[in-house]
Amino acid sequence: MKKFLIITGTILLTIVTIALVYENMKYDKLEEAKITDECIYEENTIEEEENDIKVSSAETKLSPNAELVIKIYYKDCGHTTKEIKTIPNDMVNRNQEEIESMYTDYKLESFSNNMVVLYKEEEGQCNEHYIIKDEDSNIMIYKILSNGNEEIYQNTGISTEYLPETDKISLKNGLKVYGRENLNSIIEDFE
Repeated sequence: MKKFLIITGTILLTIVTIALVYENMKYDKLEEAKITDECIYEENTIEEEENDIKVSSAETKLSPNAELVIKIYYKDCGHTTKEIKTIPNDMVNRNQEEIESMYTDYKLESFSNNMVVLYKEEEGQCNEHYIIKDEDSNIMIYKILSNGNEEIYQNTGISTEYLPETDKISLKNGLKVYGRENLNSIIEDFE
């Protein structure tokens, strides 16, 4: 029986020793895995920071299909004209600073890869002011220049002979009109 106890004790001791060694090895592997994971995490953080730097350094440049919007505010009449056109070839692939240096007389209102809006204030009045008059029973259109003078814009060929008296009186005094759309609308009414 003593022999049995010694053998059983030896087996138990061996099993406990193996179990302890196994647990110790398992613990060491977990520690290695944690260290490796931390290194990977740190590397990812560094890569993300590098990506952020690359993204923030990207410049916005004008595409070939971009639009150029030029707004001009005229102080005397208080009107703002707006002209929209395609970007000239010399503006393609330019950044905001380059556009500002090209158009020093203008304020850059907005800038994106598909649109540039430039703004400027000028003395005088815009070129959208007209006077419609009756001259020799014929409707004439005059453009009002920035200095206040009138310049013949168009002889409509429309006779005032059959117009109502109120229209004839308005035309004798001169009918002031702002904008080509309004001008065309009034002329159509007289036809």
